[in-house]
Amino acid sequence: MPSDAPVDLYSLAFTCSVDPLLLLDETGRILALNPAAERLCSTPGATVRGEPVGEALRPEPPLGALLEQVLRDRAPRALPPDFTLHLADERVVLAEGSLSPLVDPSGACAAVLLALRDVTEQRRAEQAAREQGARLQAAAEALDVGFVVYDADERLCYFNAAYKALYPECESAIRIGNTFEDVVREGCRKGIHLHSGLSEEEWVAGRLADHRRPGEVYVRRFGDRWLTLKSTRLPDGSFVGLRMDTTELKGAELALERERQFIRLVLDTIPIIVTVKDREGKMKLVSKGYAEMYGLTVDGAVGKTVADLPSSRAELTTIHEMDREVLTGMKRVSRVQPITRPSGEVRWMSIIKVPLVEQDGTTHILAIGHDITAQREHEAQMAATIAELERQREAIADQLAVIQSQQALIRALSTPILQVAAGVLAVPLIGALDDARAGDVTSKLLDEVVRTGARFAIIDVTGIDSVDAATADHLVRIVRAIRLLGASGILTGIGPAVAQSLCGLGVDLSGVTTHGNLRAGIEVCLRALPARR
Repeated sequence: MPSDAPVDLYSLAFTCSVDPLLLLDETGRILALNPAAERLCSTPGATVRGEPVGEALRPEPPLGALLEQVLRDRAPRALPPDFTLHLADERVVLAEGSLSPLVDPSGACAAVLLALRDVTEQRRAEQAAREQGARLQAAAEALDVGFVVYDADERLCYFNAAYKALYPECESAIRIGNTFEDVVREGCRKGIHLHSGLSEEEWVAGRLADHRRPGEVYVRRFGDRWLTLKSTRLPDGSFVGLRMDTTELKGAELALERERQFIRLVLDTIPIIVTVKDREGKMKLVSKGYAEMYGLTVDGAVGKTVADLPSSRAELTTIHEMDREVLTGMKRVSRVQPITRPSGEVRWMSIIKVPLVEQDGTTHILAIGHDITAQREHEAQMAATIAELERQREAIADQLAVIQSQQALIRALSTPILQVAAGVLAVPLIGALDDARAGDVTSKLLDEVVRTGARFAIIDVTGIDSVDAATADHLVRIVRAIRLLGASGILTGIGPAVAQSLCGLGVDLSGVTTHGNLRAGIEVCLRALPARR
């Protein structure tokens, strides 16, 4: 039965609160605590009543100063953000809450209410979330591909360094809070779209269309580079995107396409018949001449077998026999074979078939046919011609071998490495020192330093008339590489023009030994060597 007795709602609220509540006197002693506070302390209320709150809860920082401030100002104060309780059972509890003065109508402070809330698990979860976020950010920064996040309003939320590096034209607009369109238009202001021939609006519209179709993979050109773009829409409407620099891959792809087109051009131009068919006899590749011989287009001939073409039974028998011989013996087979055209005209073909094996082991049959109808009447003349061509081929091969030998000799003479004395090498440089030649000189010189155990390597630049930034950098790098092997690199032959160029370029030669001419450099090296017996 419900009681008619008046209910003290304040006491009921104090008792039923799920948060720990303690009443303190002006000295900080505990006057009362609710069941939640008893559970926090793991101590019955009667045990801690009258005990200083500093001893019961062992708070850090202590409550003394904050309690004095609350009593003085008669105003509530929040607990410090790092407020920690060290309880009797060795538990450490992270808490937040407040100290509030309970002021009676006369203005006197009857007690101070300490309200606590255990946020230990919350803080641990927050810390774990921060650590997880830091790990995710570190992982994103470690990626060698661009990683970016745009929110549902297409505003930039996150990007890694690789993403920003992929778009140098857009760098000033790649800022948190900017929209995707802001970034694209900044790139247009720097000319990122000029290669396309599109106007700024057309370019922006195209990029926005790509961005708004997540899930697809795009390969797009941006200035002098090609990027592969992949985006995914998250449940909250935001976009996560990956950007990869595939310039080299695209270059290889374009080169492959040019190669394919060139092969097609060759097949359409050469006056011979070429076909490639699989083991089942279906045409995979045909030359234009082969298709025209049967009154077909190239596309119309691909996929057909010889049985689909107007050939006689004898022709089919010979063709099948050659195919079987090629596949069985995996060897070259040749025949002279009559071919009947749709008009009934018969052409004599010299046919060669060889097995064509791909890297995965798939075998095809490559056939090369040459129309020898007219030549059959002049076989002797053809034999003589072929013999002459073979002789010329061998002569050209001999000439080519001589040329290659001469080229190798020229390369060796272009950068001679001279051992002017035991422990002293000299390299006279003449002409331009580009990347390729600098690499060759460095490689040969370092090998020779190791082989001879040289202590000095003199690089004579008397034959270099002028020096640009790249040449100066190559020289300094060569000297440094020599030093890493324990030898000393010396530059000689720096003339007035070269000296002025080096000064104008601001090249730091403070760590490089230089002499006016090769003779001076050799004399210094010889004096530095141990006396020879």
